[in-house]
Amino acid sequence: MKRQALSWAIRNVVEYGDTDIFPYPFELKFIQQEQEIVLDALTSIDISKYTPMSLIESLVPKTKFGFRVGHQQYPIDTIIFTALVGSIFDPIEEMRDSSAFSYRKSPGFDGDFFRSDRRFKNWISELHRASLSSGFSHAIRTDISDFYARIYRHRLENIISSLSKDTSSARIIERIISDWRGRQSFGLPVGGDAARLLAEAALHDTDLALVSEGYSHTRYVDDIVIFVRNDQDPYAALAFLARHLSANEGLSLNNQKTTVMEWSEFIGSIYRQNPDDEDSMAEWATEKLFWSAYGQNELGPEALEVLMLKDLVGELEAELAEPYWDMGAIRIILHAMRLVENQDVAGYVRKNLHNLVPFSKDVCLLIERFQRKGVGGFDGISGEIVDLVLSSRMSPLDCSRSWFLELGVRGVVHFTAPEIRKLDSLSSTLDTRQLHLIRWRSGDINFFRSRKVRVSEIQSWAQPSFIFGARCLPKDEYEHWVRSIRSRLQFPLGREFADWCLTTYGSDPLAAV
Repeated sequence: MKRQALSWAIRNVVEYGDTDIFPYPFELKFIQQEQEIVLDALTSIDISKYTPMSLIESLVPKTKFGFRVGHQQYPIDTIIFTALVGSIFDPIEEMRDSSAFSYRKSPGFDGDFFRSDRRFKNWISELHRASLSSGFSHAIRTDISDFYARIYRHRLENIISSLSKDTSSARIIERIISDWRGRQSFGLPVGGDAARLLAEAALHDTDLALVSEGYSHTRYVDDIVIFVRNDQDPYAALAFLARHLSANEGLSLNNQKTTVMEWSEFIGSIYRQNPDDEDSMAEWATEKLFWSAYGQNELGPEALEVLMLKDLVGELEAELAEPYWDMGAIRIILHAMRLVENQDVAGYVRKNLHNLVPFSKDVCLLIERFQRKGVGGFDGISGEIVDLVLSSRMSPLDCSRSWFLELGVRGVVHFTAPEIRKLDSLSSTLDTRQLHLIRWRSGDINFFRSRKVRVSEIQSWAQPSFIFGARCLPKDEYEHWVRSIRSRLQFPLGREFADWCLTTYGSDPLAAV
């Protein structure tokens, strides 16, 4: 594998995370701190024979009563997969049509993963510009049903092979995904940036088909807007897209999210800011917040001042009372609550933890910020979190539980020994990994001492967390044990990881996860 591509993958995954769904795996600290050692090991791998570890799968709330499946790859596999896709994608990117706004790869390996001028906010601006055009009678807005899960990968392999001219890498990428997906012919892992690029490639022919048929359109992932001219029939345009997706891609449109709008209705559906109106100013603050939440930017002081005047608790209550939730709006409000650091907000969130389970990540980041900033309201919350993660509501939601347990991993919430014993009833891979790290935080020497001789019996995904967690053992005992097992570990770069654990003994590498 190319060292430059691997280095680029490490830099981006460490900075932005492996997914936007799960807590950052602590192994990213090992990869970051031992980058040259990791690069040496990965460049020596015969990638044509490499077998990745299994995926972690978890249900993730998508709507008030709907779910999707999120996937987490083992961090070393994430680096390999990202480097593989990145190394062949530049020629694919050059061939993509300008109508596709989402996830445009930055050229080469010197910059960030994605171009900064093709984000969601840029797409919204494109819709604004399109609304000012003349000669259109209708706009069609639609998206693809179960897009990631239904991508036919043999078709995808052919697309990336023909566009990149790298058949060998395309075949290896398909084989790795096939291993992850249990040899199924459909679906990409959900949550990682490399898979996002592959999903974009899967719709390359769809973009070209619309252009070839004479339809102006723009697309963000699987959200497609077609601009229908006065001399075109909107029904025919929609039928063309549906037929193309079915016949060529094995995909179908989401009927419930398909809307045909007259041009005036489309124009009215696009928000126009009026800076002279107080309500618009408040909306502007929330809009700026949106970009800070999803665009990696800080919220400016003017927007924050306006934001602090809003009744965020009232807005959240109103959104949660709706029969169908606007998940994006609720996350924006929770992010706003995190920024304003109001103790009344803490009281409301704490009282409504049960109802906010679908927003576990946002709630836990809010709790972490309040605790680290010294904002009152969440002291002594460990028992309530234990009760919540053990509740029947949380039982099928491994990812949501992992976020609440992450508060213990990061040292934000301190679980007592009796509380940790209660949590022992949790048995998923994510739970096990988090509990190993929580027991390390609590200094549970007896737990690790009584189990260290059977480390080979621990599932491969959980071995790293056990080895790292056991660093609460006395130094001589820990060093002797790690050296005795380093050649028998069952996860990628096990020896290098064990050596890192030894060199960082006595420190807290997870302090700034």
